[in-house]
Amino acid sequence: MEEVGNGTSDPACSVKEPPFSQTILESLDLTGMFLFGILTLMAVTASLVFVEEVIYIYRKIPSKRSIFIWVNAAAPVIATTSCIGMWIPRSTMFTDFTAAVFFAIVIHKFLLMMIKECGGQKLFLRRFENDHFKISTGPCCCYCLCLPRISINRKTLFLLKLGTFQFAFLRPVLMFLSIVLWTNGNYSLSDLSPSGAAIWINCFVGVLTIIALWPIGIMFQHVRVLLNCKKIIPKFVLYQFILILSQLQATIINILAMEGVIACAPPLSSSARGAYMNQQLLIMEMFLITLISRVVYRKRYDDLDLPDGSDQETKGNQENSRASAEGSIL
Repeated sequence: MEEVGNGTSDPACSVKEPPFSQTILESLDLTGMFLFGILTLMAVTASLVFVEEVIYIYRKIPSKRSIFIWVNAAAPVIATTSCIGMWIPRSTMFTDFTAAVFFAIVIHKFLLMMIKECGGQKLFLRRFENDHFKISTGPCCCYCLCLPRISINRKTLFLLKLGTFQFAFLRPVLMFLSIVLWTNGNYSLSDLSPSGAAIWINCFVGVLTIIALWPIGIMFQHVRVLLNCKKIIPKFVLYQFILILSQLQATIINILAMEGVIACAPPLSSSARGAYMNQQLLIMEMFLITLISRVVYRKRYDDLDLPDGSDQETKGNQENSRASAEGSIL
């Protein structure tokens, strides 16, 4: 009986596939049903808050709408996919892949958002044409203080965009490859041997992630003082929290499950229980981040102080329009 209680001899502990949703629902007691209801309500509330935020963005923000919608959608999308994975355990790989691909695009959109907040690419280059980027920043080169600063021009800005775009492009390709190999039985998250495809694909994804996060750190270090009035620091903190919770937390829990630290609890095996716990945690975490994001992104952007360069450009455009109007009258 003790061996069965510890989950060492139960047949469910040796099954690699997660159970069907009907099996999960039948095994729930009153506490489990209450937890399922609360977490589902959190996921639905996060989605409704996001819909309300989209309506607000379309009404109050004259430009940059799509970028703000993409960045704000990260937490609700992860909460929704986690809720689906909680109800249907066998869809975990697909829901995790969907959330990972979506967040890869959000990383690229966050870099574009910082550039847009500075007035766009042209105004950004005009304002910082005599400045230099500090590239000795995380996650790649935070300890390489001897690295030279690079001048800010159209080429370096393109390289920063390329650093995040490659992740937004290659991550879906790798996820598609993983699903194809999984259907053929060559991909398994629990198989981390050198002969398995999971270890190589995950390592490659890790390298691409680090490369994509480097331009974000470079740009943030350069514009955080200028964009302090636009709450760029709390926005960056929320983005970092989503990154850590959706990527690092899942990796740690998966490793603990494979090492047997997370015990089997029939009808869930160790790996399935680890994914189950990660989904429940993500729903609660993304729900809180969605509520905080609503406060951080709520300010009207046409009321914010414009950069000095944009003030001068606006005045110049007004003077030119007045001159052309007077010329047309004359």
